[in-house]
Formats: sequence, structure tokens, C-alpha cells
Amino acid sequence: MFAVAAMALATAVVVFTNLMSQAAIGAAVPATPLEPFAPMASAVPGGVATQRDPGADGTGSGTELAIVRVVAVQQWQWAAVGVAGAGVVAAGIGWLLSRRMLGPIDRITATANRISASNLHERIALDGPDDELRRLSRTVDDLLDRLETAFESQRRFVAQASHELRTPLAVQRAALQIGLHEHSDAEELRATRDELLEQNRRTEHLVESLLVLAEADRGLAGATRSVDLAALADEVVQGVTGTAAEAGVTVTLRSRTGPPGGPGTVLGEPTLLRQLLVNLVGNAVEYNVPDGFVDVTTAEDGIVVENSGPVVPGDVAPLLVEPFRRCADAVPGRRHSGLGLSIVAAVAQAHGWHLRVESRERGGLRVRVGVSSM
Repeated sequence: MFAVAAMALATAVVVFTNLMSQAAIGAAVPATPLEPFAPMASAVPGGVATQRDPGADGTGSGTELAIVRVVAVQQWQWAAVGVAGAGVVAAGIGWLLSRRMLGPIDRITATANRISASNLHERIALDGPDDELRRLSRTVDDLLDRLETAFESQRRFVAQASHELRTPLAVQRAALQIGLHEHSDAEELRATRDELLEQNRRTEHLVESLLVLAEADRGLAGATRSVDLAALADEVVQGVTGTAAEAGVTVTLRSRTGPPGGPGTVLGEPTLLRQLLVNLVGNAVEYNVPDGFVDVTTAEDGIVVENSGPVVPGDVAPLLVEPFRRCADAVPGRRHSGLGLSIVAAVAQAHGWHLRVESRERGGLRVRVGVSSM
């Protein structure tokens, strides 16, 4: 295509040049009636065999015009040869340039085709000038970095989830084998039943948490709508009042956006937003101490949940958003799924919100969800 375009352009230039040259010469040389001439015979050196009209002034204007015509014919012939040669040269240059320019694209394509889940560590790492292709290479490398991070996180999550699910199943099997022997009395049967029910409850809660986490990771896909944040927070707080009273924890709700039904709305997915508040308030009540407190604050710029409780190291608090990450000293003697704050982080990330987890000097946590879309 490059050669054809070059030949077409060269042909157009040659035709235009010859036509304009002939027109100019024809206007400069007086027209003289001539017999039809043979261009090739006129081109023989030393033997110009054309008709000649001496003209009124005795000059050889007919011979001169014949020579001009022979020159024009020779121009056409050599122009054709030149155009063909230029096409061949243009084709060769075009092929070399295209190979040089498209070579990096072939390298990008080959690397992208070669990379799979087992070798996500490979990168294109294109060198050379900082042009469009190198910027494309960096973009693909950045995409591979994100994919590798996601795959590694998914592998860890699957391994941890498998371990967490295996633990209650092993406990249930042990309870069945040991607690339900042939000579079991009523008390042993009752204890085994309670243990099985407790393990079943934990397994069910873990599976539900995994499903919510997977739904949050999948994205919102246009499922957002305006949600009254103050009303939703009030509903969640009312739902944990009984549990908080049994644990001796006081729950307080403060709304800086007005009463429920006021102007404080947020654009979000209602189910996931409810789960975020349920996990925050529920964790704050459960990971607490007797006579403790939980303060829930909704404002124009987000949600803040602060609670008393055991002291959490400052470097551990931000890590609690990772799946199955627990603070060993937070609630002695209790074992939880470790997915509460992970679900909160996943919901916040799906909405494009900012999550910050801090430890309090006197014990407990302060969790802030920055709602930028309010």
C-alpha cells in the first residue's frame, strides 16, 4: 500500500509537470503544420528525420517543435521507469520502517499471549524512546501488576477460607466420634449437640460472610441508588440494642445530617451498605468490654464508629481489614471468622470510598468510612 501510494503520487506529479511544460513550450514556439512524425526515428542521433517547414523567416521552427515532441515522449517513457523504480524503493523502505515500527507491537503481543496465571510475574519492559508504544507497554505492565496482586490475594483468600472451613468440620467430626460413643449418657449427648450446633452456626456465618465478600468484590454494576444514611444507621443500631444490653455496652447514635428521613443521603447499594453498618456496629459491640461504649456518627462526609475495648497495637489495627486477620489479644477466648472488617473494606472499595482503621490509646478502635459521593 505504501508503494502504491508513492507510485500514484509520483505519477500525478510527473503528469502535471509534463503537461504544464508542454503547454508552456507550445505557447512559446509558433505552431507549424507538420506531417505525422515517427518519434523513435527522430531520436536517432545525427538523423532528425522530420518534415520541415522553413517558415516565413527561414528558421527551422518545424524541426525545433519536432525535437520538443521527441523530448516529451522520452520524458513520459523515463518517467514511467522512474515511477516504477520509486515504487519498488518505496515498498522496500515502507517494509523496513513498518517492521521497525511494528516490532514492539509484536513483542507486546507475544508477551501477552505467553503470560498466564502461572507466570504473571513476567513483564514486557519495553525499552527505547518514550513514545506511544512504550507508554502502551507501561500501561500493560501496570495492568499485569494489578492482575498479579489480585491473583495472589485470591490464592491467599482461597487457602485461608479452606483452612477456616476445615476447622469447624474437624471439630464436628471429633464431636461425633468422641461424644457419641456407644455408652454415651444424656449429659454427653446434650454437650455434643450443643457443640455441633455452635460449630454449625460458625460455619453458616462464615459461608454467609464469604458470599457477601464475593458479592462486594464483584462490583456494583449500576445497582446504586440514594440511601438515607441516618435512617439506615438508626435501624442497625436498634437491631443491636438487645445484644449490647446483654454485653453491658452502651450504643449511641449521632447524626450530623439531620434526623432519619432528612437530607443526608448517600449513593450506594442498599444491601451492601447495610452489611457495612451491621459489621461495623456488630464488631464494635462484640469486641468490647463490660460497661463499654460504642459511638456511631453519620455526617455529610462519611461514617465514624468508635468503641472501647481491649488495646489493639497501632501497627495491627490497619491490618485487620485483611481476610481472616485477627488480633490475638483483642477478645480472649473467642474465635471469629475474621471477615467482618474485610467485608467493610470490600464494600467501601466497591463504592470508591475511603476506609481508615485506627487504634485508640485507651483501647478499642476508631473506624472511619469516607463517603465522597454524599
